[in-house]
Formats: sequence, C-alpha cells, structure tokens
Amino acid sequence: MSSNPFDTNASDYDKIPFNLTVAKNCSKAIIDELGNELNPEKTEVIDFACGTGLISQELRSYVKSIVGIDMAQGMVDEYNKKVLQQGIDENEMKAICLELKEGDQLNGRKFDLVVCASAYHHIDDVTTISRILASYLKPSGKLIVLDLIKDPATKDKLHEGFTDHHHGHHHGHHEDSTAHKEDHEDVINKFAGTVVHRGGFYPEEIEKIFLDTGVLEDVKVEVAFTFNRFIKQDQKEYTFKYLIAKGKKKE
Repeated sequence: MSSNPFDTNASDYDKIPFNLTVAKNCSKAIIDELGNELNPEKTEVIDFACGTGLISQELRSYVKSIVGIDMAQGMVDEYNKKVLQQGIDENEMKAICLELKEGDQLNGRKFDLVVCASAYHHIDDVTTISRILASYLKPSGKLIVLDLIKDPATKDKLHEGFTDHHHGHHHGHHEDSTAHKEDHEDVINKFAGTVVHRGGFYPEEIEKIFLDTGVLEDVKVEVAFTFNRFIKQDQKEYTFKYLIAKGKKKE
C-alpha cells in the first residue's frame, strides 16, 4: 500500500471544506482569465495534478474535453469514480495515473490549455515541470498555474498547529463536531507532510520559471483572489493571496 497520503487518503480530500473553497475560487479565476477563449466545441485541456477532479468538474461545461493527470492512483480513482457516477463519456473527461517526465507520454497529443491549481508547492522542480507542461500545448495554447503567494508577514501562519502546509486550515474555528474536526486535522497533517515550497511562491519566481521554459510568451502573474483565515494560536485573522500565472505557447 502506498504511503503517499494522496493515495491512501484520497477519499478524504473532498471532505475538507477549505479544499472545496479554494478549488472553486481557482476555477472561477481560470474562467474569468480566459473568458471567450474557452470553447465547448474545441478547447482540449490537461488538468495536471488533478486530484479528485475539483477543477475539472468546474471547467467541464466550458470546454470540449479534459484529461486529468495525477501521480497518485487514489486521486485518479476518485476522479474517475465521479465521472462514472455522473455518466460523463470518458472521451470528455478522464484521469490517468502518470508521473510526467521529459519526452512525450501522451501519444503526440497537444492541448489548448494546461492548468495546474494548488499543486506547484508539492513539486520539487517546478522549472522542469513547467517546461514539460508547456510541451503539451498547441501553438498559442495557454499554461495556467494557481498557487499561494508567499508573504513574509503571513507565510508561517497557516502552518501553525499543523505541519508546514497551507491546506491545513482547520484551526478549530469551524463549527464541526470535535471528533469530525480531529479527523480532518489528522488527514490535513498527512497531506501537509508532502509540501516542498513552504508558504507558496513570490509572483516573480513563477514569472521567471515560465519565461525560463523558453517556449512561453506574454507571461503574466497577478493576484487571483484573497481569503481570510482566523489563526487560533494568534487569535486573529490574516489575509492570504493566491496568484494566477498565465503564459502562451510561442507559435
């Protein structure tokens, strides 16, 4: 049995309310950013590090097809279970378990859009993965990444009381029953152990990573949305920001 919590605790991921909230905000930011560029008849999408499909589910009605890619089989199974239960054709939406590496692993297929939300902080070499993701874009296709903006004033605040990870947001201020809350905290701790980039990224870091692929242009990094969290240890609320980064594949 895998010791990766994204495998072993995949069925718990959607039970954490904050994960659902962030996914909805990320999806809205993607849709707002691309607007009429999304075409239900034409737009083919990769949802990289797709997890249980929270982003894919929100984008589905705006695009022609989505291929979810995740290296955790547990997440892929949850993703595909939802698709099956909804009666969606797998040609429209399907996840595959794959660790993306250099070189084509998708039979030469290219995509109009590659999205990756709330996952870059788990990835050690984001420069390489950005180049790999860009390699699957059609000319003028878009790479969009969303993640937490690093802020020296707040970067450790969401991690207090948990391992160093910004998904660990159940700090006792929810109205969950105690037992229910502790279950979430245990699961969050497990997910938390897999973080690499503590506190997220500075916008200029992501901009440089996109430009360093050598194949992306018109690179833009902006604040996608903000959210407030009450931190129990400090007995005060802090504001955190998420970035959206967009780059276009050169012709």
